[in-house]
Amino acid sequence: MFSSNRKTKAAVAIAAAVVAALGVSGCSASGGGGNEDGKTLKVWWWENDDSALSAAWNKAIDTFKEKHPDVKVEFELKTYEQMQQSGQLLLDSDDAPDVLEYLKGNATAGVVSQAGLLTDLTDVAKERGWKVDNSVQAVGLYDNGLMGSGKRYGVTNYGEYVPVWYNKSLFDKYNLTVPTSVAGLEKDMQTFVDNGVTPLALGSADYPGVHLLYQLALENMDATSLAAYQRFDGDVDWSAWEKAAEKIVDWTNKGYISKNSTGIPAQDAGNAFIAGTYPIFYSGTWWAGQFDKEVKDFSFDQFLFPGTNYAPGSGGNLWVVPEKAKNKKLAYDFIDITMSDEIQSYLGESGQVPVSADASKITSPTGKLVTEQFNKLQDATDGGLAWYPDWPVAGLNDVLIQNTTALVQGTKTPQQAVESIQAAYDQGRKDAGH
Repeated sequence: MFSSNRKTKAAVAIAAAVVAALGVSGCSASGGGGNEDGKTLKVWWWENDDSALSAAWNKAIDTFKEKHPDVKVEFELKTYEQMQQSGQLLLDSDDAPDVLEYLKGNATAGVVSQAGLLTDLTDVAKERGWKVDNSVQAVGLYDNGLMGSGKRYGVTNYGEYVPVWYNKSLFDKYNLTVPTSVAGLEKDMQTFVDNGVTPLALGSADYPGVHLLYQLALENMDATSLAAYQRFDGDVDWSAWEKAAEKIVDWTNKGYISKNSTGIPAQDAGNAFIAGTYPIFYSGTWWAGQFDKEVKDFSFDQFLFPGTNYAPGSGGNLWVVPEKAKNKKLAYDFIDITMSDEIQSYLGESGQVPVSADASKITSPTGKLVTEQFNKLQDATDGGLAWYPDWPVAGLNDVLIQNTTALVQGTKTPQQAVESIQAAYDQGRKDAGH
Protein backbone atom coordinates (compact mmCIF):
# COMPACT_ATOMS: atom_id res chain seq x y z
CA MET A 1 0.00 0.00 0.00
CA PHE A 2 2.48 0.06 -0.25
CA SER A 3 4.11 1.36 -0.53
CA SER A 4 7.82 2.73 -0.61
CA ASN A 5 7.38 4.48 -3.82
CA ARG A 6 3.86 4.97 -2.68
CA LYS A 7 3.46 8.18 -4.59
CA THR A 8 2.22 5.78 -7.24
CA LYS A 9 0.52 3.27 -4.99
CA ALA A 10 -3.03 3.81 -6.08
CA ALA A 11 -3.08 0.05 -6.33
CA VAL A 12 -5.28 -1.69 -8.86
CA ALA A 13 -5.20 -5.23 -7.48
CA ILE A 14 -7.32 -7.68 -9.44
CA ALA A 15 -8.93 -10.72 -7.91
CA ALA A 16 -8.33 -12.63 -11.15
CA ALA A 17 -4.62 -12.61 -10.36
CA VAL A 18 -4.93 -15.82 -8.41
CA VAL A 19 -6.70 -17.61 -11.24
CA ALA A 20 -4.33 -16.24 -13.87
CA ALA A 21 -1.24 -17.16 -11.92
CA LEU A 22 -2.42 -20.66 -11.10
CA GLY A 23 -3.39 -21.10 -14.73
CA VAL A 24 0.22 -20.65 -15.84
CA SER A 25 1.83 -22.48 -12.94
CA GLY A 26 2.18 -25.70 -14.85
CA CYS A 27 4.54 -24.18 -17.40
CA SER A 28 6.45 -21.64 -15.38
CA ALA A 29 9.10 -23.56 -13.51
CA SER A 30 11.45 -24.00 -16.45
CA GLY A 31 13.70 -21.82 -18.52
CA GLY A 32 15.81 -19.75 -16.13
CA GLY A 33 19.37 -19.93 -14.91
CA GLY A 34 20.50 -23.02 -16.75
CA ASN A 35 22.35 -21.34 -19.62
CA GLU A 36 23.71 -18.13 -18.16
CA ASP A 37 25.96 -16.13 -20.46
CA GLY A 38 27.00 -13.62 -17.79
CA LYS A 39 26.93 -10.78 -20.31
CA THR A 40 23.74 -8.89 -19.49
CA LEU A 41 21.85 -7.95 -16.33
CA LYS A 42 18.22 -6.89 -16.80
CA VAL A 43 16.86 -4.84 -13.88
CA TRP A 44 13.34 -3.47 -13.36
CA TRP A 45 11.88 -1.20 -10.71
CA TRP A 46 9.14 1.41 -10.51
CA GLU A 47 10.53 4.04 -8.12
CA ASN A 48 10.31 7.62 -9.39
CA ASP A 49 13.56 9.18 -10.52
CA ASP A 50 13.41 11.79 -7.75
CA SER A 51 13.03 9.21 -4.97
CA ALA A 52 15.77 8.22 -2.55
CA LEU A 53 15.25 4.56 -3.42
CA SER A 54 15.79 5.20 -7.12
CA ALA A 55 18.93 7.20 -6.34
CA ALA A 56 20.27 4.43 -4.10
CA TRP A 57 19.57 1.71 -6.64
CA ASN A 58 21.12 3.72 -9.46
CA LYS A 59 24.15 4.00 -7.23
CA ALA A 60 24.03 0.22 -6.82
CA ILE A 61 24.01 -0.13 -10.62
CA ASP A 62 27.10 2.09 -10.83
CA THR A 63 28.86 -0.10 -8.28
CA PHE A 64 27.77 -3.22 -10.16
CA LYS A 65 29.24 -1.83 -13.39
CA GLU A 66 32.54 -1.14 -11.63
CA LYS A 67 32.69 -4.73 -10.41
CA HIS A 68 31.45 -6.18 -13.72
CA PRO A 69 32.95 -3.97 -16.46
CA ASP A 70 32.16 -6.50 -19.18
CA VAL A 71 28.47 -6.82 -18.28
CA LYS A 72 25.82 -4.71 -19.97
CA VAL A 73 23.09 -3.45 -17.62
CA GLU A 74 19.65 -3.07 -19.18
CA PHE A 75 17.36 -1.09 -16.89
CA GLU A 76 13.63 -0.55 -17.44
CA LEU A 77 11.42 1.74 -15.37
CA LYS A 78 8.03 0.16 -14.78
CA THR A 79 5.01 1.43 -12.85
CA TYR A 80 3.47 0.07 -9.70
CA GLU A 81 0.13 -0.36 -11.46
CA GLN A 82 1.80 -2.26 -14.30
CA MET A 83 3.33 -4.78 -11.91
CA GLN A 84 0.15 -5.00 -9.84
CA GLN A 85 -2.01 -5.77 -12.86
CA SER A 86 0.33 -7.77 -15.11
CA GLY A 87 3.20 -8.90 -12.90
CA GLN A 88 2.44 -12.61 -13.12
CA LEU A 89 2.32 -12.47 -16.93
CA LEU A 90 5.58 -10.51 -17.17
CA LEU A 91 7.32 -12.97 -14.86
CA ASP A 92 6.20 -15.89 -17.00
CA SER A 93 7.54 -14.29 -20.18
CA ASP A 94 10.78 -15.27 -21.93
CA ASP A 95 11.65 -11.57 -21.63
CA ALA A 96 11.49 -11.61 -17.83
CA PRO A 97 14.27 -9.58 -16.17
CA ASP A 98 17.02 -11.06 -14.04
CA VAL A 99 16.05 -9.08 -10.95
CA LEU A 100 13.18 -6.74 -10.22
CA GLU A 101 11.31 -4.89 -7.53
CA TYR A 102 8.12 -6.77 -6.72
CA LEU A 103 5.16 -6.28 -4.43
CA LYS A 104 5.14 -8.06 -1.09
CA GLY A 105 2.04 -9.77 0.26
CA ASN A 106 -0.22 -12.77 -0.21
CA ALA A 107 -2.03 -11.26 -3.18
CA THR A 108 1.13 -10.44 -5.12
CA ALA A 109 4.44 -12.15 -4.29
CA GLY A 110 2.45 -14.91 -2.63
CA VAL A 111 0.49 -15.63 -5.80
CA VAL A 112 3.51 -15.73 -8.13
CA SER A 113 5.65 -17.75 -5.72
CA GLN A 114 2.86 -20.29 -5.45
CA ALA A 115 2.66 -20.38 -9.25
CA GLY A 116 6.36 -21.27 -9.53
CA LEU A 117 7.37 -17.97 -11.13
CA LEU A 118 10.01 -16.94 -8.57
CA THR A 119 13.40 -18.43 -7.72
CA ASP A 120 13.73 -19.92 -4.25
CA LEU A 121 16.41 -17.76 -2.58
CA THR A 122 16.56 -19.66 0.72
CA ASP A 123 19.98 -21.23 0.13
CA VAL A 124 21.27 -18.24 -1.82
CA ALA A 125 20.59 -15.94 1.13
CA LYS A 126 22.61 -18.21 3.39
CA GLU A 127 25.49 -18.59 0.93
CA ARG A 128 25.65 -14.87 0.27
CA GLY A 129 25.38 -13.92 3.93
CA TRP A 130 22.39 -11.64 3.49
CA LYS A 131 21.08 -10.29 6.79
CA VAL A 132 17.61 -11.80 6.67
CA ASP A 133 17.19 -13.33 10.12
CA ASN A 134 14.82 -10.64 11.41
CA SER A 135 11.14 -9.79 11.37
CA VAL A 136 11.58 -7.18 8.63
CA GLN A 137 12.58 -9.84 6.12
CA ALA A 138 9.46 -11.92 6.83
CA VAL A 139 7.88 -10.16 3.84
CA GLY A 140 10.09 -12.34 1.61
CA LEU A 141 8.92 -15.67 3.07
CA TYR A 142 6.00 -17.59 1.56
CA ASP A 143 4.39 -20.93 2.34
CA ASN A 144 1.70 -21.99 -0.11
CA GLY A 145 1.30 -18.33 -1.04
CA LEU A 146 0.91 -17.10 2.54
CA MET A 147 3.43 -14.48 3.65
CA GLY A 148 5.50 -14.65 6.83
CA SER A 149 7.02 -18.13 6.87
CA GLY A 150 8.30 -20.84 4.54
CA LYS A 151 10.80 -20.49 1.71
CA ARG A 152 12.48 -17.22 0.85
CA TYR A 153 11.43 -15.79 -2.50
CA GLY A 154 12.44 -12.18 -1.95
CA VAL A 155 14.72 -9.81 -0.05
CA THR A 156 14.07 -6.21 0.94
CA ASN A 157 16.80 -3.63 1.51
CA TYR A 158 14.63 -0.96 3.14
CA GLY A 159 11.79 -0.61 5.61
CA GLU A 160 8.73 1.59 5.98
CA TYR A 161 5.94 2.55 8.37
CA VAL A 162 3.07 5.03 8.42
CA PRO A 163 3.38 7.94 10.88
CA VAL A 164 1.50 11.21 11.25
CA TRP A 165 3.50 14.00 9.59
CA TYR A 166 2.69 17.42 10.94
CA ASN A 167 3.48 21.07 10.28
CA LYS A 168 5.29 22.17 13.44
CA SER A 169 4.96 25.82 12.52
CA LEU A 170 1.16 25.62 12.33
CA PHE A 171 0.99 23.58 15.53
CA ASP A 172 3.06 26.27 17.26
CA LYS A 173 0.86 29.02 15.82
CA TYR A 174 -2.17 27.59 17.61
CA ASN A 175 -0.24 26.45 20.72
CA LEU A 176 -0.84 22.76 19.99
CA THR A 177 1.28 19.88 21.24
CA VAL A 178 1.78 16.36 19.91
CA PRO A 179 -1.30 14.36 20.99
CA THR A 180 -0.95 11.21 23.08
CA SER A 181 -4.51 9.95 22.53
CA VAL A 182 -7.11 9.94 19.78
CA ALA A 183 -9.13 12.40 21.86
CA GLY A 184 -6.10 14.69 21.96
CA LEU A 185 -5.69 14.41 18.20
CA GLU A 186 -9.36 15.26 17.70
CA LYS A 187 -8.97 18.28 19.98
CA ASP A 188 -6.05 19.53 17.88
CA MET A 189 -8.00 19.00 14.66
CA GLN A 190 -11.00 20.84 16.09
CA THR A 191 -8.77 23.81 16.85
CA PHE A 192 -7.75 23.95 13.20
CA VAL A 193 -11.37 23.67 12.06
CA ASP A 194 -12.35 26.49 14.44
CA ASN A 195 -9.72 28.63 12.71
CA GLY A 196 -10.91 27.81 9.20
CA VAL A 197 -8.25 25.18 8.43
CA THR A 198 -9.03 21.63 7.25
CA PRO A 199 -6.60 19.52 9.30
CA LEU A 200 -6.03 16.34 7.28
CA ALA A 201 -4.44 16.22 3.85
CA LEU A 202 -6.18 12.99 2.93
CA GLY A 203 -6.10 11.48 -0.55
CA SER A 204 -9.07 9.22 0.08
CA ALA A 205 -9.13 8.22 -3.59
CA ASP A 206 -5.82 6.51 -2.91
CA TYR A 207 -3.90 4.56 -0.27
CA PRO A 208 -3.81 7.30 2.46
CA GLY A 209 -7.54 6.90 3.04
CA VAL A 210 -7.21 3.13 3.23
CA HIS A 211 -4.28 3.39 5.63
CA LEU A 212 -6.26 5.74 7.88
CA LEU A 213 -9.22 3.37 7.97
CA TYR A 214 -6.88 0.51 8.87
CA GLN A 215 -5.09 2.55 11.53
CA LEU A 216 -8.41 3.40 13.15
CA ALA A 217 -9.33 -0.29 13.07
CA LEU A 218 -6.02 -1.10 14.77
CA GLU A 219 -7.16 1.11 17.65
CA ASN A 220 -9.60 -1.69 18.47
CA MET A 221 -7.41 -4.70 17.64
CA ASP A 222 -4.89 -6.77 19.56
CA ALA A 223 -2.33 -9.40 18.54
CA THR A 224 -5.01 -12.08 18.25
CA SER A 225 -7.38 -10.10 16.04
CA LEU A 226 -4.49 -8.81 13.92
CA ALA A 227 -3.25 -12.36 13.31
CA ALA A 228 -6.77 -13.38 12.34
CA TYR A 229 -6.96 -10.61 9.73
CA GLN A 230 -3.46 -10.88 8.28
CA ARG A 231 -2.69 -14.58 8.73
CA PHE A 232 -6.15 -16.17 8.71
CA ASP A 233 -5.48 -17.37 12.24
CA GLY A 234 -8.99 -17.34 13.66
CA ASP A 235 -12.06 -15.19 13.00
CA VAL A 236 -11.65 -11.56 11.97
CA ASP A 237 -13.11 -8.96 14.34
CA TRP A 238 -15.10 -6.87 11.86
CA SER A 239 -16.52 -4.76 14.68
CA ALA A 240 -13.09 -3.07 14.88
CA TRP A 241 -13.48 -2.08 11.23
CA GLU A 242 -17.01 -0.81 11.76
CA LYS A 243 -15.80 1.43 14.58
CA ALA A 244 -13.09 2.72 12.26
CA ALA A 245 -15.63 3.40 9.53
CA GLU A 246 -17.80 5.28 12.01
CA LYS A 247 -14.80 7.44 12.92
CA ILE A 248 -14.15 8.28 9.25
CA VAL A 249 -17.75 9.45 8.87
CA ASP A 250 -17.58 11.43 12.12
CA TRP A 251 -14.34 13.15 11.15
CA THR A 252 -15.73 14.05 7.74
CA ASN A 253 -18.89 15.50 9.28
CA LYS A 254 -16.80 17.57 11.69
CA GLY A 255 -14.65 18.97 8.89
CA TYR A 256 -11.44 17.16 9.83
CA ILE A 257 -11.53 15.49 6.41
CA SER A 258 -12.66 17.32 3.30
CA LYS A 259 -15.35 15.64 1.21
CA ASN A 260 -13.41 16.90 -1.80
CA SER A 261 -10.61 14.52 -0.85
CA THR A 262 -12.46 11.71 -2.64
CA GLY A 263 -10.97 12.93 -5.92
CA ILE A 264 -7.44 13.47 -4.61
CA PRO A 265 -4.63 10.94 -5.19
CA ALA A 266 -1.81 10.46 -2.70
CA GLN A 267 0.68 12.60 -4.59
CA ASP A 268 -1.63 15.62 -4.63
CA ALA A 269 -2.32 15.23 -0.92
CA GLY A 270 1.41 15.09 -0.20
CA ASN A 271 2.02 18.14 -2.39
CA ALA A 272 -0.67 20.05 -0.49
CA PHE A 273 1.07 19.23 2.79
CA ILE A 274 4.39 20.38 1.33
CA ALA A 275 2.73 23.63 0.26
CA GLY A 276 1.55 24.21 3.85
CA THR A 277 -2.16 23.98 2.95
CA TYR A 278 -2.86 21.21 5.48
CA PRO A 279 -1.20 20.84 8.89
CA ILE A 280 -1.45 17.03 9.10
CA PHE A 281 -0.64 14.28 6.58
CA TYR A 282 -1.05 10.64 7.54
CA SER A 283 1.23 8.71 5.22
CA GLY A 284 4.40 6.67 5.09
CA THR A 285 8.12 7.17 5.52
CA TRP A 286 8.53 6.96 1.74
CA TRP A 287 7.76 10.71 1.80
CA ALA A 288 10.66 11.58 4.08
CA GLY A 289 13.23 12.28 1.40
CA GLN A 290 10.86 14.45 -0.61
CA PHE A 291 9.85 16.43 2.46
CA ASP A 292 13.51 17.01 3.25
CA LYS A 293 14.12 18.43 -0.21
CA GLU A 294 10.90 20.33 -0.85
CA VAL A 295 9.50 21.67 2.43
CA LYS A 296 10.91 25.20 2.54
CA ASP A 297 8.49 27.42 4.43
CA PHE A 298 7.88 25.52 7.68
CA SER A 299 9.34 22.92 10.01
CA PHE A 300 7.89 19.41 9.88
CA ASP A 301 8.07 16.40 12.17
CA GLN A 302 6.18 13.17 12.80
CA PHE A 303 4.59 11.11 15.56
CA LEU A 304 3.03 7.67 15.64
CA PHE A 305 -0.74 7.60 15.57
CA PRO A 306 -1.85 7.80 19.21
CA GLY A 307 -3.99 5.28 21.02
CA THR A 308 -2.37 2.05 19.87
CA ASN A 309 1.02 0.37 19.77
CA TYR A 310 0.49 -0.75 16.18
CA ALA A 311 1.43 1.10 13.02
CA PRO A 312 0.97 0.00 9.41
CA GLY A 313 4.40 -0.93 8.10
CA SER A 314 6.83 -3.66 7.22
CA GLY A 315 9.96 -4.39 5.33
CA GLY A 316 9.82 -2.72 1.93
CA ASN A 317 9.03 -4.19 -1.46
CA LEU A 318 11.12 -7.10 -2.61
CA TRP A 319 14.01 -7.86 -4.86
CA VAL A 320 12.97 -11.08 -6.56
CA VAL A 321 14.63 -13.23 -9.21
CA PRO A 322 12.22 -14.73 -11.76
CA GLU A 323 12.44 -18.46 -12.31
CA LYS A 324 12.94 -17.62 -16.01
CA ALA A 325 15.79 -15.17 -15.36
CA LYS A 326 18.70 -15.75 -17.74
CA ASN A 327 21.49 -14.50 -15.45
CA LYS A 328 20.62 -15.36 -11.87
CA LYS A 329 24.17 -15.15 -10.53
CA LEU A 330 24.44 -11.55 -11.72
CA ALA A 331 21.07 -10.86 -10.09
CA TYR A 332 22.43 -12.17 -6.79
CA ASP A 333 25.48 -9.93 -7.19
CA PHE A 334 23.20 -6.91 -7.64
CA ILE A 335 21.16 -7.78 -4.54
CA ASP A 336 24.46 -8.13 -2.64
CA ILE A 337 25.27 -4.53 -3.49
CA THR A 338 21.86 -3.17 -2.41
CA MET A 339 22.41 -4.86 0.96
CA SER A 340 25.95 -3.47 1.33
CA ASP A 341 26.99 -0.93 3.96
CA GLU A 342 27.52 1.64 1.21
CA ILE A 343 23.95 1.51 -0.11
CA GLN A 344 22.38 1.06 3.33
CA SER A 345 24.15 4.18 4.61
CA TYR A 346 23.15 6.08 1.48
CA LEU A 347 19.50 5.24 2.10
CA GLY A 348 19.71 6.47 5.67
CA GLU A 349 21.38 9.72 4.66
CA SER A 350 18.63 10.22 2.06
CA GLY A 351 15.89 10.06 4.69
CA GLN A 352 14.83 6.48 3.99
CA VAL A 353 14.84 3.46 6.31
CA PRO A 354 17.76 1.06 5.73
CA VAL A 355 17.30 -2.46 7.09
CA SER A 356 20.88 -3.15 8.11
CA ALA A 357 22.50 0.19 8.91
CA ASP A 358 23.66 1.55 12.25
CA ALA A 359 21.20 4.35 13.07
CA SER A 360 23.78 6.02 15.32
CA LYS A 361 26.01 6.62 12.29
CA ILE A 362 23.32 8.31 10.19
CA THR A 363 23.86 12.08 10.14
CA SER A 364 20.66 13.08 8.32
CA PRO A 365 18.15 14.20 11.00
CA THR A 366 15.20 12.82 9.04
CA GLY A 367 17.02 9.59 8.20
CA LYS A 368 17.97 9.11 11.85
CA LEU A 369 14.39 9.88 12.95
CA VAL A 370 12.70 7.34 10.69
CA THR A 371 15.36 4.65 11.15
CA GLU A 372 15.30 4.82 14.94
CA GLN A 373 11.50 4.76 15.02
CA PHE A 374 11.37 1.86 12.59
CA ASN A 375 13.85 -0.10 14.69
CA LYS A 376 11.67 0.43 17.76
CA LEU A 377 8.61 -0.81 15.89
CA GLN A 378 10.28 -3.92 14.55
CA ASP A 379 11.74 -4.77 17.96
CA ALA A 380 8.49 -4.15 19.86
CA THR A 381 7.13 -6.99 21.95
CA ASP A 382 3.80 -5.21 22.43
CA GLY A 383 2.44 -3.94 19.12
CA GLY A 384 4.81 -2.96 16.33
CA LEU A 385 4.56 -3.22 12.55
CA ALA A 386 1.06 -4.28 11.50
CA TRP A 387 1.69 -4.90 7.76
CA TYR A 388 -0.89 -3.36 5.36
CA PRO A 389 -4.65 -3.76 5.02
CA ASP A 390 -4.74 -4.91 1.40
CA TRP A 391 -2.28 -7.79 1.80
CA PRO A 392 -4.44 -10.75 2.82
CA VAL A 393 -6.22 -11.38 -0.50
CA ALA A 394 -6.08 -10.34 -4.14
CA GLY A 395 -8.36 -7.49 -5.17
CA LEU A 396 -8.87 -6.16 -1.65
CA ASN A 397 -7.15 -2.81 -2.21
CA ASP A 398 -9.69 -1.73 -4.83
CA VAL A 399 -12.53 -2.61 -2.48
CA LEU A 400 -10.91 -0.75 0.43
CA ILE A 401 -10.45 2.39 -1.68
CA GLN A 402 -14.00 2.25 -3.03
CA ASN A 403 -15.54 1.90 0.41
CA THR A 404 -13.34 4.48 2.12
CA THR A 405 -14.35 6.90 -0.64
CA ALA A 406 -18.00 5.99 -0.07
CA LEU A 407 -17.65 6.72 3.63
CA VAL A 408 -16.23 10.20 2.96
CA GLN A 409 -18.84 10.89 0.31
CA GLY A 410 -21.63 9.68 2.59
CA THR A 411 -22.96 7.21 0.02
CA LYS A 412 -22.55 4.21 2.34
CA THR A 413 -23.09 3.71 6.04
CA PRO A 414 -20.23 2.28 8.09
CA GLN A 415 -22.07 -1.04 8.32
CA GLN A 416 -22.59 -1.21 4.54
CA ALA A 417 -18.94 -0.34 3.82
CA VAL A 418 -17.58 -2.98 6.19
CA GLU A 419 -19.99 -5.58 4.83
CA SER A 420 -18.57 -4.94 1.35
CA ILE A 421 -14.99 -5.21 2.61
CA GLN A 422 -15.77 -8.40 4.51
CA ALA A 423 -17.45 -9.98 1.47
CA ALA A 424 -14.39 -9.29 -0.70
CA TYR A 425 -12.05 -10.56 2.01
CA ASP A 426 -14.01 -13.78 2.53
CA GLN A 427 -14.29 -14.45 -1.21
CA GLY A 428 -10.62 -13.74 -1.82
CA ARG A 429 -9.63 -16.04 1.02
CA LYS A 430 -11.82 -18.78 -0.39
CA ASP A 431 -10.46 -18.32 -3.92
CA ALA A 432 -6.89 -18.55 -2.66
CA GLY A 433 -7.59 -21.75 -0.76
CA HIS A 434 -7.01 -20.31 2.70
